Amino acid sequence: MSAGAAEPQVGVKLVSHFATVEQQKRAAVLGMWAWLLTELLLFAGLFLTALILRLTHPEAVQAAARHLKFWIGATNTVVLIGSSLTMSGAIQLSRLGWQRGMVRFMLATAALGTLFLALKGYEYYADYQEHMMPFLSDRPYALKDSPPSRLFVNLYYVATSLHGLHLMTGITILLAMTWQASRPGFLKQHQNRIEIFGLYWHFIDLIWILAFPILYVLNR
Repeated sequence: MSAGAAEPQVGVKLVSHFATVEQQKRAAVLGMWAWLLTELLLFAGLFLTALILRLTHPEAVQAAARHLKFWIGATNTVVLIGSSLTMSGAIQLSRLGWQRGMVRFMLATAALGTLFLALKGYEYYADYQEHMMPFLSDRPYALKDSPPSRLFVNLYYVATSLHGLHLMTGITILLAMTWQASRPGFLKQHQNRIEIFGLYWHFIDLIWILAFPILYVLNR
């Protein structure tokens, strides 16, 4: 660096086992994509089973789907799309070196994710009140004479609770990263962490964008 040149505000600290920073970035992106693809296969199996059940037992699935809270699913879709926008904003601001704005967008993303979980928790509570939890032995299932509907509802809970677990994990990581990112010098050494986490967050949003029409829309 020449004398008097400004110190870069954005960068990545090179780890010893990589030859260049670019190689390190590519390896991190490749590793995240490889893991996300395995997670996508997991959700794909659940969604495919739900679609097959819809084709083979349409009336039973529709009867169960009528108990799903469409307005909550639709609202949560908007909430997660909004969180993708704020996460994208955080990534863009991190590239520009605008640390304060980046932190605010990260907090907004975490807040939207928390709102999603709160709405989902309310939906689960409503399902509990309506006896739509077939795995609870002490509360008779409302559609007990329809085994296909029971299977669909169980698939719904597995898929949405698994998605909620991913989201809860993402919020925890995001809050920890936000605390780190608020400290001076973070973007000079760890800007790529924001980029890599952004892939994970967008993946969470993508899964819900698939889940909403498959579980809530097609079955109505």
